[in-house]
Amino acid sequence: MDPDGDSTMTGENSSQEDTGLEEQAADFARRLAALSEPEMQERAFVRFIAQTAAVEVTGVLAVIQRRGHAGGPPFDVALTAVARALTQGLFSYETLTRLYEAAKSQGLDTVGTLFFSDDPAAPPERPPDPPRELTLGHRKSLARSHDRDVLQRLLSNPEPKVIELILQNPRITERDLVALAARRPTDPEVQRTILTSPRWIQRYAIKRALILNPYTPLEISLRLLSLMRRTDLRLITQSPTLTARLRQAAQEHLGD
Repeated sequence: MDPDGDSTMTGENSSQEDTGLEEQAADFARRLAALSEPEMQERAFVRFIAQTAAVEVTGVLAVIQRRGHAGGPPFDVALTAVARALTQGLFSYETLTRLYEAAKSQGLDTVGTLFFSDDPAAPPERPPDPPRELTLGHRKSLARSHDRDVLQRLLSNPEPKVIELILQNPRITERDLVALAARRPTDPEVQRTILTSPRWIQRYAIKRALILNPYTPLEISLRLLSLMRRTDLRLITQSPTLTARLRQAAQEHLGD
């Protein structure tokens, strides 16, 4: 048998597999982006995980992740949906471990970071609770106010359950949310609430503010790396306030 013929055939098969994976990833990203409700996107991602082999899932995510750095739909929308779904706690530890190991076995280290989870024995630092003059119920009621001064006072002393309602208030602007995401120190649960907001997390400036804040839980920051432009990835690698783990992961993304 001609060894050159075998080599050519192997190369063709590999090329066909790569093309098939690219098409599968593009199709999955388009399907996720076409779903208007975040809950529908999350359910679609859960079904994909349940019905697809782990090595195939991680291969598809690697393509979406690589193409997501360029920005623009459908890949950035799909990556944001994936980050939200993974942060919602929709998957068991066993599932996340299986996906992490599949990514590692293929040398897909940046995909593996998507399945990272903070050590529950070492929760991130959080600021002490400030004194509250109003009950939680009263603050939640005020979160629906159209008075900008009232909303600013609530944002200056954020409470996760109140923030959930403020994020739905039409008087809140992107500038407000960028300032909230960048606030130091802050409650990690406030950062999680911002990430899971379908109205706001699509805004690049808000994702950038989250990832550059050292008080944002590491698992959130790692999942948002796929959505960062190269200039911001370089900024992350050089930021002394961020963890070495995050800086290293950003460097890995620059190498993709």
